[in-house]
Formats: sequence, structure tokens, C-alpha cells
Amino acid sequence: MGPTELLIILGIALLLFGGSRLAGLGKGVGRSIKEFKQEVRSVDDGKGPEVVDAEIVQPETRGGSHLETEQERRAREIEARERDLQAREAAAREESLRQRDTGTGI
Repeated sequence: MGPTELLIILGIALLLFGGSRLAGLGKGVGRSIKEFKQEVRSVDDGKGPEVVDAEIVQPETRGGSHLETEQERRAREIEARERDLQAREAAAREESLRQRDTGTGI
């Protein structure tokens, strides 16, 4: 492909996309190349990405007793939270009524 064909292709691209879109496209390609070069250098220098240990978790099986006990535990936690919330609401109502009765309500 000669220089004449390249100029024709660039002219058509300029007409199709416009100058600002081509500039943005060139900027994005430049950033990508720069980032790629940095990653290649870091791998060559031995400064690769940090490896983190991860814990392997056994998947829960459907219909298994472990899954049912986990669901039961979650249900108990939700019930306990609801009871706690109801107790707090009742205490707040009582405090509000007490303040209203004494005339120091907000």
C-alpha cells in the first residue's frame, strides 16, 4: 500500500468521523499503547502485579442440609433484628409521648 492510498483512506476517515472524533480516537489509542508499554516494562522488571492469597470456599449444594441450616440461621438473624427494631421503635414512641406530656417535646 503506497502513500497515496493511505492519504485517500485518511481523507475518507476524516469525512466519515470528523476531526474531533479522530483526535479522540488517536488519543485513546495513544493511552492504550502507553499503558501496554508500562505493563510490559513492569513484567520485565519483575514488578508484576501483586499476588494475593485467596480462601477457597466450598459451594453450597442445593437441597443439602448445610444450605437449610444456613437459611435457618439467616432467618433467625432477621427475626432478631426485627425484634430489636420493634423494641427501639416502642422505646422511641414512649420517649416521645413522655416528652410531649411533660411539655419538652421538640
